[in-house]
Amino acid sequence: MPHTNPLLQHWQLPPWSAIRAEHLLPAVEHIVADNLLVIENVIATQVDHPNWDDVVIAIDEADARLDETLAIIEFLSISHADEPQWLMQEALSTHAAQRYKTAKAGNRQLLQVYQRLAQSSIAASFSAARKASLVKVLRRFHLAGSELSSAQRKDLARLNGEIDLLEKRFMSNLKSVNAAWSKDIDDAALLAGLPPETQAHLAANARKAGLPGWRLTLNQNTYQQVMKRAQHRALREEYFKAWCTRASDQGPHAGRFDNGPVLQTLLAARHAKARLLGFDNFAHLRLHNRMATGTDQVGRFLRQQIALNVLSLAGETDDLQALAREHRVEQIQAWDHDLLAEQLRLKQSGGADQDLRQFFPLDTTLHSLCRFSEHMFGISISENSRQEHFHDNVRLLEISEHDQPIGFIYIDPFHHEAGTDFAWTGVLRNRRINAEGRPALPIATLHCNFTAAATGHPDLLGHDDLRVLLHEFGHCLHHVLTRSPHYNLSGISHLSRDAAELVGQLFEQWALSGQFLRWLGTHHQTGERLSEAQASAAFSTTDVQRSRDTAMLSLSALVDFELHRCNGDGRTVQQVVEDVQSEFPGLHIPAYCRFANSCDYLVTGYEASLYAYKWSGVLASEAFKRFEREGLFNEQTGRDLREHLLSGDRQSLPAALQAFLGKPIDSALFPAPAD
Repeated sequence: MPHTNPLLQHWQLPPWSAIRAEHLLPAVEHIVADNLLVIENVIATQVDHPNWDDVVIAIDEADARLDETLAIIEFLSISHADEPQWLMQEALSTHAAQRYKTAKAGNRQLLQVYQRLAQSSIAASFSAARKASLVKVLRRFHLAGSELSSAQRKDLARLNGEIDLLEKRFMSNLKSVNAAWSKDIDDAALLAGLPPETQAHLAANARKAGLPGWRLTLNQNTYQQVMKRAQHRALREEYFKAWCTRASDQGPHAGRFDNGPVLQTLLAARHAKARLLGFDNFAHLRLHNRMATGTDQVGRFLRQQIALNVLSLAGETDDLQALAREHRVEQIQAWDHDLLAEQLRLKQSGGADQDLRQFFPLDTTLHSLCRFSEHMFGISISENSRQEHFHDNVRLLEISEHDQPIGFIYIDPFHHEAGTDFAWTGVLRNRRINAEGRPALPIATLHCNFTAAATGHPDLLGHDDLRVLLHEFGHCLHHVLTRSPHYNLSGISHLSRDAAELVGQLFEQWALSGQFLRWLGTHHQTGERLSEAQASAAFSTTDVQRSRDTAMLSLSALVDFELHRCNGDGRTVQQVVEDVQSEFPGLHIPAYCRFANSCDYLVTGYEASLYAYKWSGVLASEAFKRFEREGLFNEQTGRDLREHLLSGDRQSLPAALQAFLGKPIDSALFPAPAD
């Protein structure tokens, strides 16, 4: 099949429509066999006098071919989630690839070739980027346990297998409980306050189930709308309890899909892996390539952020209490907070933030965002409608410079039933230059997770949607604008979490600027521009009742970090959660809540890293100050941003940010490392 299998053909953009379930496993097995031959040849020919092209580039090309194939399979699996044959072939393919990657990571002969190259006389004259690339390769071998004894490597392999299975079980339980719960509604009065587009979405859920009326399901977008808008208090309470007890020993499916034991065992396995590799705990392991220098520094940073938020949280709570009394609510419950906060925003803005949506239709906003990026970074962005996509709603952007393509971005705006329940950026290909000097162009995918408007209605973006779009678009530009020729330096998936999130959060800062939104906003019916008065009215409530959201992010980050730092101290997962919650007395979280059980960040690559959102957020605010001083549309500032923070991982995050700022990072922003 190799001569006909589309996954084995050379492609600039994936041949989406040609790929079938029967292509998956044969393609992966063929690539694995080729890669084993490459490794065998490297070991045979490069032991005595290794060189860059025949070692690093040869292995990078082999790694890239497999990773790109697996990425295609992963993206297509969203569209084929209801096809058992596809899912079986995907599982077999992933297993075959993982077996190969595990064997490669433990190949001591291959490690010795890299070590000899790093220690050779020619390596002394390598560029800083080449040296950084080699350091990453050697670090990866170390973290894979290649320097451990045979018995220790067996233990590590067992732990890695256990961790992988537990992470899959965690997500399977979460998906199962999300699918198991629904609430059918036949009384329109229960939907009072919900926007028409949300009601239309719930009606579509009911029709899909063959029912009249409306159906509530457990997905993030619907949950946010119900908590913010639904006036029926009992409905909000029921929905809140179903949401915050998912996959736990509480709530409507108590014990049925319980992730409590899964998470406890998973944390123990991660801790054992970290100890085996010479780290104090899993949180310590995750800091090996971060700006933070130790777990104590991260803990102090998070508590510093908590302390900065205490007074504003208390003040906002008092404001909510006053509004609650107007609505004859004597005691605010957890399911009242979002509704009351939203009503307070509407009251203070006169409804201006709701009117804001009319000025941000998705298509027009995306077009303007592309024009802004062209202006700031000296690139051209055009929509490519000739190429096929992996879904009907997906659009393809081609990024060019000097009339030559330099990368591609797929835009996938809407939520997929089988997809994730959050916005994210994916990677299909990293930029790299092969031994012949030919580039492979980077490809990123932007998944917004927006709820599509009902037929005949425009897709309009609220302010939070704008922040999501800008955040993820920033990630995509970060990926495709790299100039690094090195496979393991050029992609955002190879960056540390704090470095990757910095750019996304920096792009969010434009969404918090009235000047920028006035430029961006165009009414979807009249074409009129957003006025200064309208923007000012909407932005008058930008920070109203945001302290609770800030506190919840800090809570999640601290729970995540403490679970991975303190494993083995005798406390259960829930006891750690409750101890952390005690540091947030103003949140009043019900005792039955089990949010760790449904926190997918714990199993999707963010484990012990959620703190990076807060950390990089502080850095992003500092970086944006330069735009505020020099102009939000200043081309030179944009070019400098591209040069220092988007062009590739050639220097550390502090060094890159300092180069962009033109001064050292303010030491007061972060607690000093422990002595």
